[in-house]
Amino acid sequence: MEKFVITSDRKVLEFLFKKPHTSFPHETPSKSKNSLFRVVKQLITGGNRGAQSPYVKKEQDVTVFSPETKGEASLSEQILVPEEIIVDILENLTKFEKEKGYLDRNLSLPGLAKSIGTNHSYLSRVVNKVKNKSFKQYINDLRIEFAYIDLQTNPMKRRYTIEAIAFENGFRSAESFSKKFLAKYGMYPSAFLKMLQDI
Repeated sequence: MEKFVITSDRKVLEFLFKKPHTSFPHETPSKSKNSLFRVVKQLITGGNRGAQSPYVKKEQDVTVFSPETKGEASLSEQILVPEEIIVDILENLTKFEKEKGYLDRNLSLPGLAKSIGTNHSYLSRVVNKVKNKSFKQYINDLRIEFAYIDLQTNPMKRRYTIEAIAFENGFRSAESFSKKFLAKYGMYPSAFLKMLQDI
């Protein structure tokens, strides 16, 4: 897999892992703090993945990078993963999300870890801490969110059976897809499709 590198973001993340945190040169503390949060949040959430509905929740907690957490353990120390590896994993997850790698039904934690050049333990710890969810939940959320938008923007997909939609979005069964969709949006995909058809 082609290595995905964002030089400027890498520098910011490496800066953030060091403690205590200070402002960038020629910046006031408030301006520096805001700019750091913007860059880190973009890396964690995968940036702008295209047109999205307002349903997307601000689910990522970036307080682990807060400049005000002086004296607390760094992210690297909290999860026992070298900081340069954390940076590399986050960059590769950004690429993974943009390329919609989560739609692969055969995706697994060990498989993804191997493809981005790390081990499954490090990848799991980074996802657990930075994404604030398990690896399985992280992948399923990406799939469900994609399906939710895809069904709204692609009328052809609305003609598919629930099973076909589930397979298209990386799920192995219609039942699993329906349960995850219900848990996230409060309705079954069948009801959601009917609602779209009635609009």
